[in-house]
Amino acid sequence: MSDGPVMDADDRWKRLSARRGETGLYPLLLEYPDDSFGPVDGGHGADADADAYFRGEWMDDSWPPFETWPGLAAPAEAMADPDVWAGEVATAVVREGRARCLALVQTARGADAPAALSWRGAAHHMTAQELAAVLRSWEHRFGVRVVGLGHGSLYLSVAAPPTDAHQARVLAAEHYLACPDVFHEDPDLDWSTYHEELMRLREWRLWWD
Repeated sequence: MSDGPVMDADDRWKRLSARRGETGLYPLLLEYPDDSFGPVDGGHGADADADAYFRGEWMDDSWPPFETWPGLAAPAEAMADPDVWAGEVATAVVREGRARCLALVQTARGADAPAALSWRGAAHHMTAQELAAVLRSWEHRFGVRVVGLGHGSLYLSVAAPPTDAHQARVLAAEHYLACPDVFHEDPDLDWSTYHEELMRLREWRLWWD
């Protein structure tokens, strides 16, 4: 990883991302240099399952209007090439000053990066392996790519946002079960309209306290 912010970090991220199939290294934007990562070998939570995780986290009042776990949200059709759109989100993250450092992770896909690094940003709520399982599922269903992270933040690009209200409401339940801190601690977030935001947003920022 870099010792500090990198000049043209978004352009470098795009070039490194385009070569990841050749190098076996996935680029991440970091909020700041960090030595708290602990790279690990192994399957990066390959045995974990997103549906099983969500089902295990579900409580009777988890997410209205659903009385029981509704199952995973249906996949959506991509509105853009997921890798190209990830580059656009990387540019936004860098130019807004949210993350300008760079790291390369020895993993084939971004969804596995938190587990490959033993990232502890969500540790009080879920393991890095469980998070990787959720990210792989979102990667498959919504064209999600991991763009960057911080101590407790995760920046994701979304190339295939939900297109109907029911699909978006189920996805909102998934977001809540994976990252409840956003809903409990963001005073500007309206639970009743969050699904509508998911139909519009092309970037998700998740964070854990």
